[in-house]
Amino acid sequence: MEAFEAAKKAGKCRFIGFTGHFDPETHAALLKAYDRWDSVLMPIHAADHAYLSFEKTALPVAIEKGIGIQGIKVFCKAFLLRALSPRECLEYTLSMGAHVAVCGAGTQGQMEDNIRTAQSFKPLAAAELADIRKRATVGQGVYTGPGMEYWKKA
Repeated sequence: MEAFEAAKKAGKCRFIGFTGHFDPETHAALLKAYDRWDSVLMPIHAADHAYLSFEKTALPVAIEKGIGIQGIKVFCKAFLLRALSPRECLEYTLSMGAHVAVCGAGTQGQMEDNIRTAQSFKPLAAAELADIRKRATVGQGVYTGPGMEYWKKA
């Protein structure tokens, strides 16, 4: 960490952060172990709460510390698109406190839709979040656990 801090002080980088997809407990431990993180990148999506949850474990620590939060796996490798619209997925992630939602787009139209969603974003109410969580994990053939979130530890 001393090397990263020296690089930041020398102007070679602006921010110090980390990412991980595997274990929310490790994420939380890293967030707690170092007081000068600028940014963290982690999975934040509507089905995360049901299996090895970054939303429940690591996200609250990042929010408490005021760290820049980048949400990834917004569409859960497209698994969530079986039950939710891209707009619902993106609004969910942004409503969780993410400052940035990294999401893919296969076409220019999809990218434009994502941009419009971000530009018009208003945080979802608790009832809307609960509805999206429910549909993400039990609706329309969507499932949870390692079959869907295969990148998390088993």
